[in-house]
Amino acid sequence: MQSVLWYIDDQGPDPWVQAALDVTRAVEGHLSCLHVSSLNSFKISDAYGGVAAKHRFIVEAQKHGEKIRMQIRERLDKENVSWDFNHIEGDPVNAITRESALRDIAILGRPPGNSDKNRSTTFFGDLLSHIRTPTLLQPHDFIGINLTDPAIICWNGSIESANALRSSLPLIKIASEVHIVSIDEDKATELPPDAACKYLASHGVDSQLKLLSSRSSHPSDILISTAQNLQAGFMVAGAFGRSRTHEYIFGGVTRNLVRSCPLPLLLVP
Repeated sequence: MQSVLWYIDDQGPDPWVQAALDVTRAVEGHLSCLHVSSLNSFKISDAYGGVAAKHRFIVEAQKHGEKIRMQIRERLDKENVSWDFNHIEGDPVNAITRESALRDIAILGRPPGNSDKNRSTTFFGDLLSHIRTPTLLQPHDFIGINLTDPAIICWNGSIESANALRSSLPLIKIASEVHIVSIDEDKATELPPDAACKYLASHGVDSQLKLLSSRSSHPSDILISTAQNLQAGFMVAGAFGRSRTHEYIFGGVTRNLVRSCPLPLLLVP
């Protein structure tokens, strides 16, 4: 895991730049910065419509992209990391999906609440239904990420959770402690919790298994409180624990974590 993609929205690099730097340094990798300008980001009207409005959008988008590039350069030139910058005009979901296809991990900042319509739960739901790269969602008020802190692995016995565990192994190996948290797994599952422990052990990683009940709270709330009690530095989860359509429409653990997880959340589609 050495190729890191960092998506930067029109608000600029702060406060998520530190997380991008922390991950890139931890894996001794290269940081690719991606800025995407969408038509929805610009209030451009044209009495005649069509070509003129599109041309003005491209001009304004390129000017704004250059402004973001200068901000990134001013910050990253002071850091001892390898990096590049790419500006694209188009749809952010399509651009992130395409640019992340040959990257090992993508990093996106999560703004407070749903204040930005382009970065709302709907945006992340749409992105996670297309992207195939492990994606780190960084909360706006969580500065940086310490990958040597304890890691929480969300486990529900599904193929998705197994894929998340396997794909995040390079980061898990950096953590000082690894806790596999399984909720309401008293029923038969495709992959029992101890299978996750055995997999990690085969890679030289010690882990602790926590079997919890959700009788009094929603599973996502239990995962978050457990992570906070263990002073975890990040959480790993499969992007969809049920069918993608059901998870997106009816909510679920994934959607609740995307919306409210207070620490860095690594989702693996």
